[in-house]
Amino acid sequence: MSRRSFVRNLNGELSNSWRDVYKEASVMNATTAVFGCTGFVGRHVSAVCSYHKFTNILPFRWRGGVDGGVRAMKHINDGTFGQNFAVDYELDKEFVVKHILEKVDSVYNCVGAWQEPAVYQHSSSWYSMESINVEWPRMLARWSRELGIERFIHMSMVGADLNSPSKVLRQKAMSEIAVLEEFPRATIIRSTDMFAEDDWTYTRWLRAHWVMKVFPLINQGLRIHQPVFVGDIAEAAARAIKIDYTQGRIIELGGPVRFTTVDLLRWIAAVEGIPHKCVSVPKPLMKAFGIVNEKWPFRKGLLIGPRPPHMNQDWVERQCLDNIACPERDPELLDWEDLGIAREDLYRLEDKFFLASIIWSHNHTFPEMGWTL
Repeated sequence: MSRRSFVRNLNGELSNSWRDVYKEASVMNATTAVFGCTGFVGRHVSAVCSYHKFTNILPFRWRGGVDGGVRAMKHINDGTFGQNFAVDYELDKEFVVKHILEKVDSVYNCVGAWQEPAVYQHSSSWYSMESINVEWPRMLARWSRELGIERFIHMSMVGADLNSPSKVLRQKAMSEIAVLEEFPRATIIRSTDMFAEDDWTYTRWLRAHWVMKVFPLINQGLRIHQPVFVGDIAEAAARAIKIDYTQGRIIELGGPVRFTTVDLLRWIAAVEGIPHKCVSVPKPLMKAFGIVNEKWPFRKGLLIGPRPPHMNQDWVERQCLDNIACPERDPELLDWEDLGIAREDLYRLEDKFFLASIIWSHNHTFPEMGWTL
């Protein structure tokens, strides 16, 4: 069977080419577009698709003359297994997005925002949180259906509920409804909080515990965590487009171990070699601190540019909600086993988090390397 080979013409535009297919013998007959490929989840999804020998188009957004971090994705392969082709786009440019969709068979939507932009006028904050989380998936699903895309994978979050006190989880539920309305055969992948060496969740716990020494606990530290390695989620996403019965279904995935926030902080203290000291703080007080943190002038762009805070009001709300995957509550939900992935093969937090955690440790093997802050 002939395989597609993507090349650029003299105008720099991507075009289908049936020439020189013998040079791409290691490329599978799977062509994908990973929107959000420069984000935390999208980077791993595009990488795993490359290792599965897919041909990937990596749409990225220009920000202040910078290619949005897509340069880091180009080194993954050079045609040895799979192909990667970067192309710039904008969320509201229909003709640009459709030009990309014309060349692929499957689409991944990994675009998302977990809080409102710090400054709307800044080049990296053109769109509101609802526009990115709800309206963009709706438009992409509609355009994909119009252009005959075979598979559409939308990345969501465990706990997505229209009645959730968390703004992010409410918008994730709205995005799932919007995607299934526009593309009924779409596959929704819900995951618990993900971890890796560069994540936005558990790496922050490490840093905060090291800096604060005495850590404030919300909800008395009783929130249940079920962290999952982002590479395992990416593997599930790559397999989903090859399995027919995932069409129009929701996949709910979580990690292999559950523990509370107190257990997490106790483990972090052991890793960092500092005393385990925590104090319970009322939720209203933490929400007030989140409001101040969001409105802080340095967060709004004073001196160093806008830097949206990780600890905000919505983060406080999520700390009062268990983050666990329960696919057994609904027979229509799919799980790891439905994708051919055994639970015992999943990475645990302590298995894949060593490199990130050792940076904050006082007892690591090589103190002369200068890691201690």
